[in-house]
Amino acid sequence: MKKGLVLLILGFIFLCSFVVEDLLAEKILAEVGPYKLHKEDLEDLMKGDPQVRELLKVKPELKPQIQKNLLERWLNITLLSLAAREEKLNENPEIKRKLLEAENLILAESYLQKRLSKISIKEEEMRNYYEKNKEKYSEPERVHLKHILIFVPEGADKQTKEKALNRAKQIKAQLLKGVKFEELAKLHSDDTASREKGGDLGVLRKGETLPEFEEKVFKLKVGEISDPISSPYGYHIVKVIKKLPPTTLPYEKVKDEVREDLKREKERALLEKEIEELKQKFSPKIY
Repeated sequence: MKKGLVLLILGFIFLCSFVVEDLLAEKILAEVGPYKLHKEDLEDLMKGDPQVRELLKVKPELKPQIQKNLLERWLNITLLSLAAREEKLNENPEIKRKLLEAENLILAESYLQKRLSKISIKEEEMRNYYEKNKEKYSEPERVHLKHILIFVPEGADKQTKEKALNRAKQIKAQLLKGVKFEELAKLHSDDTASREKGGDLGVLRKGETLPEFEEKVFKLKVGEISDPISSPYGYHIVKVIKKLPPTTLPYEKVKDEVREDLKREKERALLEKEIEELKQKFSPKIY
């Protein structure tokens, strides 16, 4: 008898634990008139805000403060909306129109998301897409280069520009005599970011920089040192360390990018098909 009673009590406690968990999950955080903000509502607000999601990735310790701010915002908006209803602003024709537009937008987005969620991406499809669009997944021609920058201020007069150009020419002359490029870069370059690295700019891809600068740099041969090249920053003396030809990136390296591109393409196709079918169904008219 005692054993049966113990089992009954344990069963009751076990059942109660589930009830308590459900109540906690549905915990009301705030209440204004007929409106309630549940814990899960607040979580949805956080998940639905891209800025909040990104911020929490970097600083998760800010979550309590963000929750407090969102709760206060909900409270303020709800109070103001109640006041608006008291004044019957919701019966104003212009406001009715805006509310209908907002409702239509939410419904349209929900309908579309429901359709888009059914899209699946298979490995075979991804590989086929990659093979057909290899030009999208390629590296352009690249050069690894070093430079020495002689800075010319914006709006500088002719004399200042000539002085900077002559200085650049003198450095070029020293390089031709055999002085090491890295030494002169550390001594003379006004580019503080690359100066201590001997003027090393790393790899430059075609299309990444000013056309007038790029045109001259990509014509240089490996080991060749340029004449002073003018740019909005001043005069550059450039040395090409290595030239890298255009190359197609391997599938495994761009797999995630391929998936996103294919997904977007499928979404676009589905949207176009959906719109055409809805036009047939509802026969819209434009006047």
